Amino acid sequence: MWQIVQLVILGVLAGIFGLSALSRRYPHVGWLQPFRFNWPQLSQEQRERMRRRANVHAGIELILLGFAVPIVYVGSSIMMFNDPTARGLTISLAIAALLIALGITGIWRNARRQTDRDLGG
Repeated sequence: MWQIVQLVILGVLAGIFGLSALSRRYPHVGWLQPFRFNWPQLSQEQRERMRRRANVHAGIELILLGFAVPIVYVGSSIMMFNDPTARGLTISLAIAALLIALGITGIWRNARRQTDRDLGG
C-alpha cells in the first residue's frame, strides 16, 4: 500500500517539475505559467563569494586526498595480505605530493586573487 502512495506522490512531483520546465520553455502558453518557479537570482558579489568558497573547499579536499592516498595504499596492501612495495610507496607518495601541491596552489591563488581584487588591481 505504501509503495502505491509513494509512486503516486513521486508521479505528482515529477508532473509538477515537468510542467515547471515546460512553462519556462513555452512562456507564451498561459495555462503553464502558474507552474513557473523563478529561482532567486544571486548578486555578482554573492556568486563571487560562493565561487571563492568552493575553490577553498576544493583545495582542502585535494590536500586531504593527498594525505589519504599513501594511507589507503598501505592499508589496502595489508588487507590483501601483501607487503607494500617500494615502487608502490614511491608512486603513492608522488601522487600525494602532487595532490597536496595542487590543493595548496589552488588555495594560494584564490587568496592572492582576492587580495589583488581588494587592493583594486
